[in-house]
Amino acid sequence: MMQFDARKAGFRMPAEWETQQATWLGWPVAEYRQGLWGEHYQAVCAEFALTAQTIARFQPCIVTAHFSQAERAQALCGPTVRVLAVAAEDNWVRDCGPLFLQGDRGQLGAALFRFNAWGEKYQPYDGCQQLGQDMARHAGTVIFNSHLILEGGSFYVDGQGTLLTTESCLLHPNRNPSWSRSEIETELKRMLGVEKIIWLPGNPEEVETNGHVDGIASFIAPGKLLCQSAEEEQGDYYRIMRENRRALELATDAKGNRFELLDLPSPMVSERYGSERYCDCYANYILVNGAVISTAFGVPEDDAAREVFARAFPDREVLLLPVTRIAIGGGSLHCSTQQQPLVAASH
Repeated sequence: MMQFDARKAGFRMPAEWETQQATWLGWPVAEYRQGLWGEHYQAVCAEFALTAQTIARFQPCIVTAHFSQAERAQALCGPTVRVLAVAAEDNWVRDCGPLFLQGDRGQLGAALFRFNAWGEKYQPYDGCQQLGQDMARHAGTVIFNSHLILEGGSFYVDGQGTLLTTESCLLHPNRNPSWSRSEIETELKRMLGVEKIIWLPGNPEEVETNGHVDGIASFIAPGKLLCQSAEEEQGDYYRIMRENRRALELATDAKGNRFELLDLPSPMVSERYGSERYCDCYANYILVNGAVISTAFGVPEDDAAREVFARAFPDREVLLLPVTRIAIGGGSLHCSTQQQPLVAASH
């Protein structure tokens, strides 16, 4: 286990649009989170299987499933998907798994941060805390460790020195109360190979993650960002999204460039399956080699979202999947996946 500086060792976290080796996908666990999915658990499993099979059309998909669910996950996902049995109590791999890095000599690295279940919101989470080690060892990475509590969904990188995050999450007292903003910035630079941190206000009213940025805005190319918009009738949510967009209009990247902003529509969803934490946004999409994948909510805004994704990623196939029940858990496709970048040593 290595403790030295990932950036000084020549490692960086690539942007999500860069070529990937594989996608890791978490599997829902009824044993520990039954209250999260309730009566929809079987349907949620079917949606995760569809997601895994779709990813596997473009690149390897590795599903991390709790030991109690691994055999069933493999049966549902089928032969094109690989299942790794783990101890993780949750499916949100983005937040509790490793953050894969790329070395300047073709090595695969992993930044491992601490995890406390989004501010001690769920118990237990020992298996989730262990997931970073499990995945990193399985992938054969160089490992860098941090004492900072950090979830992968709380930031985006452009692969060229810029990191985008939110004050509502990273500065929340339920994560790192003894860390100052400057100390957090220094650690992010050390661990992820970035040079500049852009702080958005975030969304303090989002109770599940305290306003992860992957429901707000994302880098889609150097100097370009995709923003989740909202309608005026959505009240506070509209005002919060507008405030984040204004912050982006004033921001510059590590090279001093202002951003070109592209807006995603907000789905006007009436069916939330009784979930107070329902993740009804297109912004929680994922990229795989050759495609962009998000949720089809079965509303008129789906078509508008497809058009925006096609403009944002003109060289990729746009796929909106009918996986609306996954959002019951307070996250969606991006929250439940982690990309593993292609490195020179990969075959």
